[in-house]
Amino acid sequence: MIIVIQGLGEMGASLASALSQRVDNHVIGIDNQLLSRQYAMANNIVDETATSLADVVSRAEVIILATPIAVIKQTLKQLAVLPLKPNVIITDTGSTKSEIMSLAEAFVPKTATFIGGHAMAGTQNSGVSAANSDLYREVPYFLVTKHAPKETVIKLQSILAPIAARFIEIDAQQHDELVSWISDVPHIVSFALMNAVMQHFHSVSDFGPYVAGGFKDTTRIAASNPEVWRDILLSNKAAILSSNQDLIDELHRFNQVLRQNDSLGLEKLITQAQHARQQL
Repeated sequence: MIIVIQGLGEMGASLASALSQRVDNHVIGIDNQLLSRQYAMANNIVDETATSLADVVSRAEVIILATPIAVIKQTLKQLAVLPLKPNVIITDTGSTKSEIMSLAEAFVPKTATFIGGHAMAGTQNSGVSAANSDLYREVPYFLVTKHAPKETVIKLQSILAPIAARFIEIDAQQHDELVSWISDVPHIVSFALMNAVMQHFHSVSDFGPYVAGGFKDTTRIAASNPEVWRDILLSNKAAILSSNQDLIDELHRFNQVLRQNDSLGLEKLITQAQHARQQL
C-alpha cells in the first residue's frame, strides 16, 4: 500500500511513523523543508520523501493531507488537476471540517473518495522531531464520511489500524461545534490568560518563579504554533464565536457573585464545575 502523507509536522510524522511499521506499507512523506525530510528518513519515519505532491500523486493509493488548514484548502483545489490514481482514498487531519468538506466536494474528482479526518491528539510541540508512533493510540479519531461508500470507510479504518485510534463517524457541523468547545475555546482561554498576565506584569520574570501546577496546566497549550492555530480558529469562526460568548457569560456570572459577596452562589458555580470535571 503506497501511502502519501503531505506534511511532516507532529501529526503527519506521527502517522507516518506508525503506518510505516506495517511491512506492506510504503510511506512517502512530503515536506518542503530539507531538514525535515532528512530527519524523517534518518529516523525511519518514512520510506521515501518528496518535495511536492505532484511528484508522487500518481502512485498514491492513499493520500493524507497533514498540513495546516490553509495549505489543506489549497491542496484540495490542486487535486482537481493532478493525475490521481483511480479509486484513491484522500483524507486529512484538519481540526475543522465544514469548510474542508465543502472544498473537497467541489474539487476532488469523482474517481477519488474524500473522507474528512481529525484526531483529538497532539501536543504543544511541532515539527518532525515531535513524531510519536503512539500519539494516536486510543484517542478519538473523527471521520466525516458524507457520501463516501461504506466499504471505503471500512478500508480507510483498516489502513489506519496501526495507529490504534478509536474511529468515530460524525457530521461536519456537529464536529465543528463539538471541537469549538473541547479544543478551540480551551486554546483561546490559554492564549488569553497568558496575554492578560503579561499585560499586568510585563515580564515573565515578575511572576514566572512563583507559578505552580494550576497556571502551568492551564497555559501549557499557549505554547502551541501560532500560525497553525490562527488558521484553525479562523476556519471554525462561527462555532467559536458562539462558544466564546457562552464562556464570557459564565465569567460574568462569576463576577456577579463575587461583587455581591454571594458565597453560596460562588460555591454553587464551583461545585457544578467540580461535579462535571469528575465525570471526565
